[in-house]
Order: sequence, then structure tokens, then C-alpha cells
Amino acid sequence: MEDKIIEAFHKARKLLEQNNHELSGLPTSVITFLLVHGAQGTIDNGGFRYFFGADWPNNPPYSQFIEAYKTIGCEAQAKELERVVATFPFKNPHLYEEWRKKYMADNYDDEELEVKGWGEDLCGDEEVWAKLEEFYIENIQDFA
Repeated sequence: MEDKIIEAFHKARKLLEQNNHELSGLPTSVITFLLVHGAQGTIDNGGFRYFFGADWPNNPPYSQFIEAYKTIGCEAQAKELERVVATFPFKNPHLYEEWRKKYMADNYDDEELEVKGWGEDLCGDEEVWAKLEEFYIENIQDFA
């Protein structure tokens, strides 16, 4: 599995570089791959706190990540991300890095080592990687 994901990432990154690092001009399947790959890789490395801890390039709405998870067939994971995004007490949290950081700091549970109520259900979710590989194989022509 890992080899196909690495192959897909290198191809997607090359397409992104050729497109001046703009997602909007890429095939939808490549955008979907990059969003899920970036999100899941970040969550696997440091949980939701890493995912929300910094702005993503061009500040895409979190709904785009949620839709990307759904597109590859990860409905439960999309719902979980959507649930966590909804905990922010302000609209458009993707636009407000400092507000997100303050919310996470104010609600961090030192005993559980996580933001209260968030959990870490997506962290280490191997199903995401398996479905992302399947998605790549189904759309490999878009990565050429």
C-alpha cells in the first residue's frame, strides 16, 4: 500500500508544482488526494491539534477536507472531522489561526492529552490510507 501512496504523492506534487502550487487548476481527483493525504498525514503525526494548529496554504475551508474524505469513501472519518470542526465557537475557523490556537489551549485536557471532547479517532486510521490508495488507482489517469 505504502508504495502506491508514495507514487501518487510524487505525481500529485509534480502536478501541483507545474500549476504554480495552485490547487484550482488540477483535476478534482488530484485535489482530493492532496487534501486527504495532507490532512491524514498531519493528523497521524500530531492529532487534530496539528491539523488545526497552522493555516493550510490558501486557507481552504475545512468543508473541502471533509468532502475529500467523503469522496474517497471515508464517510465515518468525514463525520468525525466535521464534528470536531463544529466545536469551534466561531464561524469559518479555517480563517482564524490565532483563535483556533486559543480555543485549543483554553480547552486542552492535560490528563487526556487532547482538546476536551475531541478525541483522536482519526489518528492512525489505516482505513483512510487503504481507501486513498484505491481512489488513486481508480483515478490514476488524472495523475499522469
